[in-house]
Amino acid sequence: MGLLALGLPLGCAKRGPADPLAPPTVDDIEIVGNGGPLSGQGDFTLRAVMETQQNPLAANWLRPGKRRTYLDKDTLELDAWRIEAWYANHGYFDAVVQGWEVRTTRAGKPMLWWDPPARVKIVGDVDPGAPTIIKTVEYKGMDRLGGPLLSALKAQVPLQAEGVLVADDLATAEDIVREQLFERGFAFAKVKASAEVDAAAHTAEVLVEAELGPTCKFGAVTISHLGSTKLERVPDELIRAELEVEEGKPYRVSDISTTQRRLFGLGVFSVVNVIPMLDQAEGDRVPVRIELGRSKYRQLRTGAGLLLESGKQDVHVSADFQHVNLFNRLLRLDLQNQVGYTTLVQIDQVTEDGLDEVLSTSGPTVVSDLVLSLPHWPIRAWRAASSFSFELGVEQGYRFATPQWSPSLSGQLTDRITLTGSYQLQLFQYLDLALEESEFRRTPLGLDFRERYLLTTLRQQLTYDSRDDLFVPTRGRYGLYELTEAGRWLGGDFNFVRLKGDQRFYFSLRRVLPDGLRGALALRLNGGFIQPYGDENYATVPYAERLYLGGSGDVRGWVRNHLGPYICDPDSGVECIGTPGVDQVAAEILPIGGLVSAAGTAEVRIYSGDYGGVVFMDLGNAWTTFDQLWAPEQAGLPVTLLPSVGGGLRYLSPIGAVRLDLAWRLDDEPMFSKEPGFGAHFSLSEAF
Repeated sequence: MGLLALGLPLGCAKRGPADPLAPPTVDDIEIVGNGGPLSGQGDFTLRAVMETQQNPLAANWLRPGKRRTYLDKDTLELDAWRIEAWYANHGYFDAVVQGWEVRTTRAGKPMLWWDPPARVKIVGDVDPGAPTIIKTVEYKGMDRLGGPLLSALKAQVPLQAEGVLVADDLATAEDIVREQLFERGFAFAKVKASAEVDAAAHTAEVLVEAELGPTCKFGAVTISHLGSTKLERVPDELIRAELEVEEGKPYRVSDISTTQRRLFGLGVFSVVNVIPMLDQAEGDRVPVRIELGRSKYRQLRTGAGLLLESGKQDVHVSADFQHVNLFNRLLRLDLQNQVGYTTLVQIDQVTEDGLDEVLSTSGPTVVSDLVLSLPHWPIRAWRAASSFSFELGVEQGYRFATPQWSPSLSGQLTDRITLTGSYQLQLFQYLDLALEESEFRRTPLGLDFRERYLLTTLRQQLTYDSRDDLFVPTRGRYGLYELTEAGRWLGGDFNFVRLKGDQRFYFSLRRVLPDGLRGALALRLNGGFIQPYGDENYATVPYAERLYLGGSGDVRGWVRNHLGPYICDPDSGVECIGTPGVDQVAAEILPIGGLVSAAGTAEVRIYSGDYGGVVFMDLGNAWTTFDQLWAPEQAGLPVTLLPSVGGGLRYLSPIGAVRLDLAWRLDDEPMFSKEPGFGAHFSLSEAF
């Protein structure tokens, strides 16, 4: 108390007017006359080229040395030149920053012992002037390509007649043309793009000129091992099986990149350099040297994970072992082990139902997988694998244990298309099933709750992938189509056929976002259909094999697996079957999935650095019969597809996108009247 009493007079003694010579801090920077945020010249874009910056967000005030940005008038004058240079680079050669206005937003008033500086807003006035328009684009020296190929090449170049001349587009045009010429075998091609500008008329004439040189082929291919002994090296015959670069083949840069990608894909090399030796070419033959650096064949990884979403909370630890070159023959061993604890309960039930009720829907989980795979079997670009796994899991209303074995064969048909075929033998055992043993019978919805069963299936899967990034895609498409047959003829207890499809589209927003931001419009359509067949004693679909929707991966306004058919939990004391258009009579339900499902999502993703945000709309449903999907009016049912909307935050960590999504339901479907109106999801990776 004595020290505090001494401290107050000392603090008061320092009070007084702020130093009039102290520079103010910059609260905000606004540019007028630049066309607004959607013009490509918005404030965000122009501030990015300035040295003067706004005060950082409150979160950054904790970082020493970056708490304030002070006004420096000399720097501000140079920023005017930087903005004019930016405009000139984008085709506005007459752009002028007409001046800066500094407005005081808060005077520097002392508070106790703190004398904060004044705060100002800077307003700049810019006149872009008229843009320089490309009058003509002429191509010289490329007649050997032929008319159709040259026309296709011209369409890829960003320099187009009637467009605005952007200086960076000249370099981009050179890169595009040069790459296409290399792809056509012109290994020594030289390209130069230039523009002749008429400043008075604000027009430009563009010339793209090339020297093609000879049409080349690949010469001798040599393999060099960096820093590894002979015993540690992968045999050359296994390496050459991956090569697209072969002596005598036409020179293609795509073959060079494909070779590099395939060698990296083996997982045994940390360095892969595929180098065309242009300086050692003999005539039209270009020799190639491949440099390989050995990676660690054995890896042990440990980690932990956390999943929080409406309806499910999970925490786990993992320990994985991998050997990518068993017996020095590229035989790969992957052993994955995960142990955790899962709670299946809506978050708001924790306080309403008490701890005992929460624990009754929880349990330990174990996932263990052992996979042996062999590349190039039976031919190159195909892979054979055998998987042994065991899972102890938790689902709504039951726990389960299931060992399974699955041999598979997958082949890379093209760079983008993969075909996989597999057989699965699975023993499924219910544990702590909410239904009584007397109820292990077929329900009116076609469910079979036998306590233990054997499931055998054949599965064919076709995958198409042209995404530019596996974890945060901004362009391309992804499609996965799967056909599964289960039958007594395979030795199992069920007869059914299941068809599932998942198609995704990604469109870059680079052209509509200001500099410094990147993003994508992501669209997804997915669904499935299951058809039982044969003897009615076997024409059923196991509980765990049906189609489910709701949760962090599809329609996010619903609790996990709760969008679709359900029956009431026997502990609720109410008998009911979820029927569209009929009021939900109990909140304690067991989702049972459907035989038909359809869902769609539209999501806008925008990133700045490692941080981003999204807005999305999901819709979908799962049904017991096709009638509920195609003719709901005839079945006396309301609208079938149910929507939710929401937004989220993203952090792009080194291991993937960390996301937090909040979604709200927009429906008034009586069947889900007691379900929560929103969903919250926290997990790793994008929703799709």
